[in-house]
Amino acid sequence: MTNPDESRALAVGFSGQWKWIEATWGADPLEYHGGFRSLEFDPEARFSSSLSPNGSVFWTNVNAEFSRNQRAKTTISVAFPNVDWKFEQSVFGWAALQYQAWARGAIEVNAETRQTVALYTDRVLEFWIDGELFFGGDFYGLRRSPLVLHLDPGSHQLDIRLVRDVRAMGGGYDEHGPRIEIDLELGIPPSPLQTVTKVLLPDYVEGVLAGSLGSVSLQNTGTGMLVIRGISSRSSSYSVSMTQESSIYLRPGQVRPIAFEIEARGAFAPHVDLLVSYTILSSQDTTGVSSSISVAVQINRRSLHEPQKITFLHPGAIVSYAILRPPSEAAQEKCSRDSKTLLPVLLQLHGAGLEAEDAGVAHALDPVPDLCAWALFPTGVTPWSGDDWHNWGFADVEAAIRAIPDWIQRIGWEGPEADIEKWFVSGHSNGGQGAWYAATHRPDNVVALAPVSGYLSIQSYVPYHNWRIMDPRRQNAIQASLNNYRHELLADNLKGIPIFQQHGSADDNVPVWHSREMHQRIEEADWHSSYHERLGEGHWFDGIMTTKPLSDFYYANLPSPSKGAEQTPPQDLQSSREFSLVVASPAETGPKNGVKVLLLEFPDQLGRIDVKLQGSRCFLSTSNIVCFEIQNERCLDGLIVDGVEQDRENGEFTRLLRDSEYHWSLLGSSDDHERIRSGRQLGPMDAILRSRGAFQIRDLLGTAPEVALQISRNLHQYFGADAVITSKSENKTDNSGNTLDVFLVPSSLELSTLTAGLTQRRQQLRHDFLQLRHTRDGKYLSILGHKQAVSEICSTFRAHAYRRRPTRLYTV
Repeated sequence: MTNPDESRALAVGFSGQWKWIEATWGADPLEYHGGFRSLEFDPEARFSSSLSPNGSVFWTNVNAEFSRNQRAKTTISVAFPNVDWKFEQSVFGWAALQYQAWARGAIEVNAETRQTVALYTDRVLEFWIDGELFFGGDFYGLRRSPLVLHLDPGSHQLDIRLVRDVRAMGGGYDEHGPRIEIDLELGIPPSPLQTVTKVLLPDYVEGVLAGSLGSVSLQNTGTGMLVIRGISSRSSSYSVSMTQESSIYLRPGQVRPIAFEIEARGAFAPHVDLLVSYTILSSQDTTGVSSSISVAVQINRRSLHEPQKITFLHPGAIVSYAILRPPSEAAQEKCSRDSKTLLPVLLQLHGAGLEAEDAGVAHALDPVPDLCAWALFPTGVTPWSGDDWHNWGFADVEAAIRAIPDWIQRIGWEGPEADIEKWFVSGHSNGGQGAWYAATHRPDNVVALAPVSGYLSIQSYVPYHNWRIMDPRRQNAIQASLNNYRHELLADNLKGIPIFQQHGSADDNVPVWHSREMHQRIEEADWHSSYHERLGEGHWFDGIMTTKPLSDFYYANLPSPSKGAEQTPPQDLQSSREFSLVVASPAETGPKNGVKVLLLEFPDQLGRIDVKLQGSRCFLSTSNIVCFEIQNERCLDGLIVDGVEQDRENGEFTRLLRDSEYHWSLLGSSDDHERIRSGRQLGPMDAILRSRGAFQIRDLLGTAPEVALQISRNLHQYFGADAVITSKSENKTDNSGNTLDVFLVPSSLELSTLTAGLTQRRQQLRHDFLQLRHTRDGKYLSILGHKQAVSEICSTFRAHAYRRRPTRLYTV
């Protein structure tokens, strides 16, 4: 990691005085004036604002705060006491506190030669350096992907757009009003290759490692291509080798997580020294210059039954980890008859800003050591669980669950094994929201549910109501894309699942309304939850996950001797014979009682199937459903859909497809079978996160290397994801991950020249697109580019498009 010595650190720093434009609402209203970056400081200038007194904001000066005269690191804190925040909040709620401001300072290079620096921008969303835009920043202070700059001597203007978010910065404030506080830091990289986060390794347990995989995130801080040739161990106590046989390429400034295999040899050693070998390439020298760096890493030793770090492969081809607590000796004596007993997985999903290995998370269940379950604390890849335990984050949860049998085999475990299809799901705060997501999207897996202090949806939690009214049609499109995460709309899916809700009445982080509202929604879905509101308690307190009522719920809904060693409480019989499944995204929603939706007619609306079983006859009523499947064993004496009896397939499932005249037929016999978008192809724009492998970012015309790099940086910053960047001069890589194609068209380029140059590319795009017919669970193809150029490619897609396979388009 960046660790400059004092003499070199003095060569770069931030300016002492910064200039500000005060607070306002809206989606960057200064763009009307050409953007903040184009404005010159003028103390007399006024800009309209719907937030500030007298309807205007102006420039002011603020001094940066430095510690011990270290100008390479500064904290900048702003607040605007002239705004009547209490009144605004009384009218608009938390939405009133989500404002923005602008700051201008400089990076000063006090040296005679160009300096390579790494810029960290904690709690910054976007900024400009000498007029060049850098989007994404590091809003949550994750520090996974610093920006590498090569700066000439002198002063370099730094313009920062500041955005206040209640969820990240809190809803409280003092007499000065809600504050935005950012941290900026400059560092001199010690070598052309640096580590940017701590190395991920499994714990040492019972003579072996609790996982065979490790990972180190490496950044190319130079100006040329860098190739990782291998990773090995300097210590004889551990064997280490890179999982990828071929070399790994890092573009200048790029960070990539490099996976490696690791195994213990002999007695425990508390440290391992990794040796990373690399080559720097140049246009003049194809062989390059080889070198290496050494990274010392600590390995923790754990006992068999205590919480321990296991590692595994995320579907996005990165190494992730979770904390696993196997059943204790007391639990084994109480719960299991023999080694073939299966115990459910007790998921504990952490809140925002925490790591699964944090003591408050990993040891949250210590007061209940004898639970008859495998306690699993997933990380979701990042402290913010990727995307709030949704696409990327929940894929990590399921990968962690699948890793338990691997741990059992590695350790030589002889106790009760895990039933990885049965989950008791609990979580706090953002993890409570994740628990709602798990139960509404995997109802056949969840045997019990205990969300604690969880919110329902972002729209109801931290809305941006004051950020400009949008055209209603566009607004509806955005809101519809979020239906999948509005758990209150999916409450019908919870029927049949035992539910315990707990929330503090004085919670000023996630208002108790969220739990009260969901309790009501569950009742209106003809189900019930056990609701416990703790008078006077806040968002967090010691023992929150093991209160007496919650602990009783654990024991009541996990196996026990009185219920039989392998028996969790049976599902309510009536709830399994008369139920509904509500679906916003079929790609993310599993079956309920053997019924699964495969395709919606209108993807921007909820789909619904109401099911009633009379003996072995199934009566289904559908709304906005085009394709679904049902287990045949439930409908041995007949399947009636929308009033009409249907044929059934041989085998485990029957899959039915509805035509445009509302007639149902077996999917296998339909001519439309191959023309239906399915699997990971379904859903709104964030479906790109369902990657099965590293992302591939292709700079089609070789005109957008910086855009490709910024996309890669943001994917790693916020999701810990890996990305392969390729250009037009390179062959297509053999990559299973989702692909983003990028191109920028110079304004001086004639359209005729562009069209001729893109002919070959259009043919390749057409080939890729038609290939999806043969890989029905294939990857998305995203295009960025000049609108006129995009229309040329779109015409090719339209000529060969087939029903319900829209292309995702972005324009730059």
